[in-house]
Amino acid sequence: MGTHWVGPKSEYEWRFRPSIFGNTLFWCHVWKGDDSQIVYDAYYAGDDKLYDRVYMDNSYWVVKDDDLYLRQFWKGIDVFFHH
Repeated sequence: MGTHWVGPKSEYEWRFRPSIFGNTLFWCHVWKGDDSQIVYDAYYAGDDKLYDRVYMDNSYWVVKDDDLYLRQFWKGIDVFFHH
């Protein structure tokens, strides 16, 4: 997928199907304006804790000033993501 610049109030979307081998991994490296960084697994089928929190067809990651959140549409909330 390569490197993508996603500016403030912008979005980047992709769709996928997990591998039958259970090893599908998508990770993200976010650089914020103050040189701080966040690196996280956006989706990893081998991580049961993450897999339970991410619905493959409806996961939405939100980077806010203070940290990273996972928007859970089915609950109507942004959940702080401990990475």
